[in-house]
Amino acid sequence: MLGISETEKNRIFVTMNATFTDEEKCRVAMETIVKDAHAAYGVNSHFWFRSKDGKSLFVLEQYEDKKALRKAIRRFTSARISFFRSIDVIDVAVYGSISKSSKLMFAALKPKYMDYYGGYSRNETKAQAQEAGIKNFERNRILVATNASFKDEEKCKVAMERLVEDAYAESGTNTHFWCRSKDGKSLFVLEQYADEKALVEHIMPNSTSRAAFFESIEVGDVNIYGTEADKVKEMFAPLNPTYMNYYGGYSK
Repeated sequence: MLGISETEKNRIFVTMNATFTDEEKCRVAMETIVKDAHAAYGVNSHFWFRSKDGKSLFVLEQYEDKKALRKAIRRFTSARISFFRSIDVIDVAVYGSISKSSKLMFAALKPKYMDYYGGYSRNETKAQAQEAGIKNFERNRILVATNASFKDEEKCKVAMERLVEDAYAESGTNTHFWCRSKDGKSLFVLEQYADEKALVEHIMPNSTSRAAFFESIEVGDVNIYGTEADKVKEMFAPLNPTYMNYYGGYSK
């Protein structure tokens, strides 16, 4: 059945936007953190992106469940301290349900919390990675993150369900995760595509549900990670997105 499974609902996503104060120090710390996280229980992926001007950093982390997140943030290594000293954090967001102890440990970063709202993740068969690092097939992946507010939530939900059904039928559209803020006002959409071709083929159809979706929300910022292709820029121009490129990380 199409939709986010119970296993997937247990997953936690954490995103962070920051600027560099010492990029070389950050890169060295980042490599150590990635190796440590790759060996840890339940830390499924770390993707790091850098803006084209080299000033900004975006981090996307995925954890198997709240236990994996709690264990991860308890590891106060020297590399982690060095990392936070090398950046200025702009904002942090946590998607999914986490423990009270984890919230206390996140308190200093004042994160935004959101809950799963809908979507799906396609099961992919791939060899388990033995070493940390982004593989070539992963470097082809494109991530699109959209922040929005509801104008008509009921209309949005109907359009969203149709969009998810359409996207699930596309072989290269790997995941659609939809999260809603606890006050019910905001929406966050995280999409993952196998490559640029899959993204273009997803956007091309001018479906009624897509039009209804955009009529039901007020689009905030849109971020595209992993490509700056001219075709993609042309198609997304009305949304004025921010583009960032892979900088490091891994997925298990």
